[in-house]
Amino acid sequence: MPRTLRFTWDQQGRAVVSGLPPDDVLADYLAQELRPDANRAQGMLNVLASLRQGRRERWDVTGDTWSLELNRARASIHSEVAIPGRSQDLPLEEFEDAIRSWLEFMELSRAH
Repeated sequence: MPRTLRFTWDQQGRAVVSGLPPDDVLADYLAQELRPDANRAQGMLNVLASLRQGRRERWDVTGDTWSLELNRARASIHSEVAIPGRSQDLPLEEFEDAIRSWLEFMELSRAH
């Protein structure tokens, strides 16, 4: 997982993610597109599994704030509206680790 991601809780007990550059892009993607929503995170893990198993060659989606391009090797996150040109490319495994960690943190948050 990218080393600068930090998972915390806000004053209302909701899961929050932040990161130092360049991982701030990934943190904002998690917070703004996947949100603290376990179903969205699990859905993304399902897409990643289909890429890894060869059922998909690539997956591209334009979200509310970020676009995401996935292939079997890389994840590319690009800003749609926040700050044009803001982006991050990372190995697919790191992206998957971040999604899995975000999901685990959200589940931990709900358990307490």
